[in-house]
Formats: sequence, structure tokens, C-alpha cells
Amino acid sequence: MSQRQLHDRIRRAFSAVTRPPRPLLTERIRESLWDVAVQGAEGRRLPVPPVALIAAVLVVLLAAAAVLEVPAVVGTVAAAGRAVSSQVARTLTPPRTAGTPTPSATPSRTPSATPTPTPAATAAVATPTATPTAPPSVPAAPALPPATLPGFSCAQQYGGNGQATMSTARVGAQSGYDRFVIEFSGPVPAFEVTPQDSAAFAQSGGQVQLQGSAGLAVVLRNTSGSAFGGPRELRPGFPVIQEARLLSDSQGVVQWGIGIARPACFHAWALTGPSRLVIDIAT
Repeated sequence: MSQRQLHDRIRRAFSAVTRPPRPLLTERIRESLWDVAVQGAEGRRLPVPPVALIAAVLVVLLAAAAVLEVPAVVGTVAAAGRAVSSQVARTLTPPRTAGTPTPSATPSRTPSATPTPTPAATAAVATPTATPTAPPSVPAAPALPPATLPGFSCAQQYGGNGQATMSTARVGAQSGYDRFVIEFSGPVPAFEVTPQDSAAFAQSGGQVQLQGSAGLAVVLRNTSGSAFGGPRELRPGFPVIQEARLLSDSQGVVQWGIGIARPACFHAWALTGPSRLVIDIAT
């Protein structure tokens, strides 16, 4: 037998053996293989499946090709062997049923427990640290100059229109001025306060010299000093008022003299509750 005839026989035999099976035959082979696997698990004797016979035939063909050293036959048989191996793998794959769930490869994630902050930690975060604030510095109030009452003048001043009786007289030192007061029982009578350059005052019997270098002459009209019980002479020694004296009281006219340390402006006005004449002399 020639080499060509041997190659043709092997090719025909291999074609007959490796002919693609029909789909129904493939399904029957798969079912039979799985039935055989189940029976083997129960301890029964397993019959030789048709696929095993096909594999055996391929092994024989490969051996013959290797002995005859026919390169073409070896390549053909190798290709057929790979096809049969793929068919065997598909056949051995177990059939899937509709009710069998496919296991999920994605692992389930369990949410991690969120730590609950303790009350102490919450208080430490929520409570801000109190920063001591220095009290604002209050600037010292500037020293105010002595208050100057309105109405101070260096010229003659007058007022009042009542009729009364003198009850008392007094002096006092204030901030920025010295004060001379004549109090009455009744409305403040008409008065005149006249400044002069000396502390000498004229009377019916001559002049009366008071302490000081200047003076103020106070004349009251419609006034009586018959019931006067207050002091008739005052020497306080204040910065401005040096002496005050009752000079005369006759026919409803009363005269007072005020000796001051130097010529100064003053303010004379009538007040009520009680009724009185107030003379403030600027210092």
C-alpha cells in the first residue's frame, strides 16, 4: 500500500469519526454523562461514554501518525483532537435549570456602625472656651471750670415790687461766687443794687467804712425792719464778701452795705419759697 493510499484511508476514517454531531445527539450525550456521574456517586458501575471511545480513537491515530512520520497526518489529527477536546468540555458542562439561582460574586456590604459621641465629648466640642474680656477703660472726666451763673453784670440791677418785712439775713460761700441773702415775710419788695469803688457808705451822721476795697449798696423800698430779728452785721471773711452790715431803716426804706475785696460783677434776683433777695458776687 502506498503512502498516498494510507493517507486517504486515515483521512476518511477521521472524517467519519469527527463528523459534527446533531444538536439532539449532543444534548443526549450531556444528559447521559450527568446521569452516569449521579449513578457513580451512588456506588453503581459507570458505562464507558461515547466520548471516551472517540478520545481513544484519536490517541490511536496520533500514535500511527507518529510511527509513519507523516507530517500532514499529524497536523490534521492534532487539529481534530483540539476540536474533540472542546466538544468534550461542552458536553461535560452541567445543564443549567431555570430555578437554580446564580451565586452573586459581589460580597454584601454591611454598613459600619457609626460611633455615638458621648455626652462628655459633645460638651467638650460644643462648649467654647470663655475668654476673659478686660473691661473697657473709662477716661477720667475733665475738670469743669467754675459755673458762671447767667445774668452776672457789673452795672446796677433792680427788681421786685412787693411790700414786706425783713425776717433774717445770711451769707454763704459757693463754687465760683459768694452769696448774700435777705429773707422776707411777704413778697420781695422793690430793690436796687449799685456797685461802688470803695467800701465807704454815706449815712445821715457821716460815712461808715466797711472791710474791703469796693462795695455794693443795697436799697429796699416798701420794707420795714422793725421786727427784724436777724444779724445786723456779718464778717465772714470770704474770698469776695468781707463784711455785710444793716446801715439804716427809716420810713419804709432799708439800706444794706456790702464790703467786697475787689470790684466784681454780680447777679441779683428775687426767689420764692421762702420769699428772699439773693445777691451772688463772682469770685
